[in-house]
Amino acid sequence: MCVIISATLVSSTPFLILNISENIMDNADITISELQAKEKLNSFYNRVILKKSVIASYYRMFNVFKSILDSHNIEFFAHSGTMLGVVRHKGIIPWDDDVDVMVEECFEEKLLAIAPELEANGIKLKENEHSGLLQFFCNSKDICPLDVYMQIDVFIGLRMEINGDLCLHYKSENFRKWFGKRFIKLADLYPLLEYDFGPLKVKGIRDYQGYFANSGFALDEAIVTRHMNFDHFLPEIEELRKLGVYPIRDTELLCQRHQIALEDVAVPKELPKAQQKPKITVLTYGTFDLFHVGHVRILKRLKALGDRLIVGVSSDEFNAIKGKMSFYSYEERAEILLATDFVDEVFPENSWDQKPHDISRFGTHIFGMGSDWRGKFDELSDKCDVVYLERTEDVSTTDIKKALANINEDEIKGLEASLHSALEIVINLASSVGKK
Repeated sequence: MCVIISATLVSSTPFLILNISENIMDNADITISELQAKEKLNSFYNRVILKKSVIASYYRMFNVFKSILDSHNIEFFAHSGTMLGVVRHKGIIPWDDDVDVMVEECFEEKLLAIAPELEANGIKLKENEHSGLLQFFCNSKDICPLDVYMQIDVFIGLRMEINGDLCLHYKSENFRKWFGKRFIKLADLYPLLEYDFGPLKVKGIRDYQGYFANSGFALDEAIVTRHMNFDHFLPEIEELRKLGVYPIRDTELLCQRHQIALEDVAVPKELPKAQQKPKITVLTYGTFDLFHVGHVRILKRLKALGDRLIVGVSSDEFNAIKGKMSFYSYEERAEILLATDFVDEVFPENSWDQKPHDISRFGTHIFGMGSDWRGKFDELSDKCDVVYLERTEDVSTTDIKKALANINEDEIKGLEASLHSALEIVINLASSVGKK
């Protein structure tokens, strides 16, 4: 039987007073020592769990966080102890003092970009202490009127193959070292399911059994731990362990949750937006033939410099002037670039000397090129910032074409025909770049 803690109890009153004496004395097989052990467990439990007002504030903070991420289509799901609480308690574990979620790596930059909006609503991004972990803390009395530190940990998930299965693991190498088995098979993760989370809803792992088994999470017993104000409980926990009542297996204690009404964690219908900053426009140029990983990486880094990435793509006519010939036409190369999630606009580059005019007409803030062009566009620095980004070593369209140089003419024609017939595949692959 699950016991729901009454919302009418005040914080100065123990959350749960089990009528242990009466229940146990009705059972002649239970000794006085067992009775004392259970009473000690009950006393410990009532002191270690968080106050209802704190848990309500956590739900309120999560509700604001979820509302903002949902509005930006940033997908996240319950992770670690929060996922365990979702299943075992249908909400926050009564003694847990943070909320854990995970987002895939493809959402990391988007989440960082909305940090000002979260801060405008009382949830501030903490200075980064660990790679692969974003920590947000509450700094709003509207969310938490108490003098309590509250935090949401956002783990960044990285796709990788483990034992032949495509899995989601921690992006952080340290976390993968510390929690080596705490990965999730993608087949178990998706599609995400919606679970009860106290008065709210949260998306979580579809089939959590394997993840729980790998992580050492149990549904039939509980280990009590939290991040703050906990060490003084350790001697008491050791005593309870010796008495045989810890880990907690008492079914009434095991699945308890605080009963909190939805109206107590509601957020305003219209959340305040962060003060809008002018959008930063980044401009670059290139041929972008035989789209490869080097293109992906430089486009991703250029887009990260601003809000809008505009690409001047060498036209077929301009390539002829330069003595080049592309496998794909200008229209096909432009379509591939626009299928990525990095490029916002494409236009034809028809001459060497059009760049100053393009910088002006697009309101460019940053002009970016690969490091192989270093120093060749410094004269544009009086119009905007000029940056040169390091290229991906040993990967270039020129190198690919040189590798094909020894193929005879008939094979070249066959290869070219194959490349054109595979254009739809290339475009579909490009459209997945920067997306889940």
